[in-house]
Amino acid sequence: MSESAAVRPRNPRGQGERLREELLRATERLLEQVGSEDALSLRAVAREAGVAAPSIYRHFADKTELVWATLEISYERLARAMAEAAAKADGDDPVARLRAQLRAYCRYAVAHPATYRLLYETRQTPVGPERLAGHPAGLLVRSWNDALTACEEAGRRVRCSRSEAPYMLWSSVHGRVMLWQVMPSRKDASRLDRFVDEILQLLLED
Repeated sequence: MSESAAVRPRNPRGQGERLREELLRATERLLEQVGSEDALSLRAVAREAGVAAPSIYRHFADKTELVWATLEISYERLARAMAEAAAKADGDDPVARLRAQLRAYCRYAVAHPATYRLLYETRQTPVGPERLAGHPAGLLVRSWNDALTACEEAGRRVRCSRSEAPYMLWSSVHGRVMLWQVMPSRKDASRLDRFVDEILQLLLED
C-alpha cells in the first residue's frame, strides 16, 4: 500500500465521486498484482484507497460490480478509439469503417499493453446470463455487430454464423495482437493491419 493511501484524508461532503474514482484506481492496482477477482478482497481495496471497507458499499453493490466498473474504464477508452477511427473512414463504405475499427483495436492494444492485459488476464467470477449481458465488453461486441449489419445492408454477406461473427472478429484480432506482443519478431504494426485485411476478406463476400 502506498504512503498516500495510508494517510488519505477523509473526503469532504459532496465528494463521493472522488472516492469512487479512488476505489477504481485502487482496484486496478491490486488486480495488476493478483490477476483475479477471486483473489481480490474488498478489505485490501479499502486499505489501498485509505478508507473503511464499508465505504465501498456506498458505491458498489459487491466485488463483481467493483471489478467490472474498473474494467469498464478501459473498455470505454478502447470503444471510443474504435468509434473515432470509424468516423474518420470513408462514410460511404461500411467495410472501410469496420476495417478502421479493427485496426484501431490493434493499435490501442499495442499502445496500452498494461491496461489491455488487465482486460483479458483478469480472471472473473462467473455470473448468470442476465448479469453477464451487462458486462462492459458488450461495448465492443455491439460495435462490431452494428458494423457488420451495415456491411450486410450494403450487400456484403457474412460467411460464418451471424451471431458468432462479432466474436470471430474479436477473438481473431485479440489472438493476433497477443502473438504480436509475445513473439520475438520485429515489431512492425503494419503486420496487424494486413492481418485485419485478411480477416475481412475471409469473413465478408460480395
